[in-house]
Amino acid sequence: MTVSQCNPMKSRRSALLGLLATLMVAPAHAVDLVPLDVLPPPPGLSAVSLAYISSHRGNLYREGERLELDSRLHLDQLQLRLGHAFELINRPAYFYAQLANLRIRTSGDLGAIEDNGGLGDLGMMLAIWPYVDREAGRYVGLAAYLSLPTGQYDADRTRVLNTNPGENRIRGALQAGFSQRLLDRLDWLVAGDVSWFGDNDNYFGPNPEIGTLSQQPLYSAQTALSYQFNRMFALSLSYFYNAGGATRTDFTPWANDISVHRYGLVGYLNLPVGRLTLEYGGDLETESGFFENHRWVVRFAHFF
Repeated sequence: MTVSQCNPMKSRRSALLGLLATLMVAPAHAVDLVPLDVLPPPPGLSAVSLAYISSHRGNLYREGERLELDSRLHLDQLQLRLGHAFELINRPAYFYAQLANLRIRTSGDLGAIEDNGGLGDLGMMLAIWPYVDREAGRYVGLAAYLSLPTGQYDADRTRVLNTNPGENRIRGALQAGFSQRLLDRLDWLVAGDVSWFGDNDNYFGPNPEIGTLSQQPLYSAQTALSYQFNRMFALSLSYFYNAGGATRTDFTPWANDISVHRYGLVGYLNLPVGRLTLEYGGDLETESGFFENHRWVVRFAHFF
């Protein structure tokens, strides 16, 4: 009997650690919209919003197959966003900047990995609406996103599972969205985006020495239906699909291609002091990575 035949569990464990070390804890990095995001705000309006995001992830998948691992991840995020509406080349435009504090907790078979948290990267967005027909309820919006590596990062925390709140790389995305009123109170949204990722040159992963983590572009599409019950309350149902985004390190090939089908439910409540948004969602199907069992988002925005 050969040495390799004598150690199947060791080989399996090494392969699993290699998979974990090149996975993103929250791999999608897609630009999710809520349907009201496609409606241009009036020039001169400013907004400050505070959001709490809680995501629970469980089973780990590789190429469509669930691995025999009791994996549990809990991601909590507190997000502060400041935005302002204005005109750009005589068209409605909007800019925001946001900062977040993240907390990543593990349990189950991942419980030996130390919890981590801290400030995330600085995110910015600039949107412009080249076509606006308020009477027909028809809008076309374009947006550019940029994330700068300002968050807390420690390369040692990438050895088994990357639990850093910061990514130590630049990330950008371009997005186009279209919204159309179908009936008096029913609206339809469709949007697509592509995200690009700079290299992280300070990454261990499964390697014994520091190297580079690279990631291919990620493509995303989403659609939603929204119903406005009255001036105060609305509901939306969304579907998302993300594909691409494979990763590699200096000593590993391209792997962990993302193919995720997701859903989301959003409720909006307009109050005299601002807007309260409650979101719930999760994965329908995951090709590779941690299956998101559910995600809650509570956001309050004040306009002035």
